[in-house]
Amino acid sequence: MGRPPCCDKVGVKKGPWTPEEDIILVSYIQENGPGNWRAVPINTGLMRCSKSCRLRWTNYLRPGIRRGNFTTHEEGIIV
Repeated sequence: MGRPPCCDKVGVKKGPWTPEEDIILVSYIQENGPGNWRAVPINTGLMRCSKSCRLRWTNYLRPGIRRGNFTTHEEGIIV
């Protein structure tokens, strides 16, 4: 017995996200907050699975994500 699929995969877009899709996702999250990810593709009209929306937000679009080189302090902790 396995997990139910996160979406029905019919009509779901795969591949790179477009800037327009990013704008739609960010504006929806700013208005409604992160949380009910299953409602995101339904309410926004994005042809993406809810898991894809959640991962896009968490890994790329969320405010506060730090990119770039490690600081000297962080390098010291790692080494």
